[in-house]
Amino acid sequence: MHNPFVLLTTRLLESLIKAGNTFFVRQTYVRGKNQLDPLNKAAFLFTHYTDYSRAKTHYDALDNDPNKFLYNITEPEHYEKMFIAASQPEGFHIYSPLVPKPWKPSAPIATRIRNYINQKMGWNPGRSDAVKADLFIQFGELFITLKFGIHEVKLPLAEIENF
Repeated sequence: MHNPFVLLTTRLLESLIKAGNTFFVRQTYVRGKNQLDPLNKAAFLFTHYTDYSRAKTHYDALDNDPNKFLYNITEPEHYEKMFIAASQPEGFHIYSPLVPKPWKPSAPIATRIRNYINQKMGWNPGRSDAVKADLFIQFGELFITLKFGIHEVKLPLAEIENF
């Protein structure tokens, strides 16, 4: 599974807080877990918010995640736990939904996009035609937007990866 996000560090956390982010939603992040590493117990995604209502909406959307938690860093215990998480405790990978550079699909994902478009969408781009692919995140889930001419579709990235 493709994981474009950066690890949460104490330096990044300090920057996010300085930028006015007070609320953080923790959720299980399967894309961040290394299945081949027996020492990697779990991976989590911490999404930052300046607005409580947006954070709460995200939190409420995580119905089936037993690890979901809504941190409010104005509470000392939450503040301390956020910095513990940002220190990358042994056995865990903690991510922030930030992408370090503009995203471009890898060769295998580009091939899957092409196959998906040809077989599912009925679009017929020529070799010189560009199909634009952009990632976006919604409630911690990665989605992809595909654009070709007047056509546009948004779908979970997993749908492309599993095609």
